[in-house]
Amino acid sequence: MKHSMHIGIEYNSDRGKALIDTGERVSRPEHLKRPHPGEVFKRRCMSKSSLKQNEIAQCLSISTKHLSRFINGHTNLTIELARKLEAVSGISAQAWMHYQVAYDLYRTANSKPNLKSIY
Repeated sequence: MKHSMHIGIEYNSDRGKALIDTGERVSRPEHLKRPHPGEVFKRRCMSKSSLKQNEIAQCLSISTKHLSRFINGHTNLTIELARKLEAVSGISAQAWMHYQVAYDLYRTANSKPNLKSIY
């Protein structure tokens, strides 16, 4: 899965600015560093909370050790944990899973197998 976004053309007129969507998709190169979802959770959610790490672990119904391993990038995100993160952060489980997939693709970018195409 590639992370992509629409690009468009901006123009100015006497009526103001407008953006015309060209429909073209732009992908971020795979070799650019992608953060582990635990790093994202720590930066975007934990840093804004007044709760301590053990209290956040309790809110997630996981052990403090598991939370620590997750935010330090030592364990991967599971669907179950993505649902829990969604419940406590308001960020969708799909978005959390996207962070994990993007991180995995980045981490394995140099180990693509050299296989013959089936087409």
